[in-house]
Amino acid sequence: MERKEFDILRQELVEKVNKTLSAKGVEYQKNENVFSNFETNAQDLGLSPFQIWSIYFTKHTKSIINAIKNKPENPSDPKLSEPLEGRIIDAIAYLTLLYAMINKKNK
Repeated sequence: MERKEFDILRQELVEKVNKTLSAKGVEYQKNENVFSNFETNAQDLGLSPFQIWSIYFTKHTKSIINAIKNKPENPSDPKLSEPLEGRIIDAIAYLTLLYAMINKKNK
């Protein structure tokens, strides 16, 4: 793949991640608190918001790993229950949330 094609794909991916964060974020947040889902579940379960984040993130990484394990020659097989692209986008979205959580903690 040439750099130009890669840069186009990267830009498209960033746009999809941003759309996912915007669309799904509204479903999971309370009021304007982006982290409310992590915080309320952490409080309910006696864990930290970072531990809750880790549980959610692991779900996405495990599904990516399983797709590769089960279809090593074509993990993006359209017959999968969820396309690999969506799993990747969700994982990046969760990494973005972690980045924001860490930055909030350090300020």
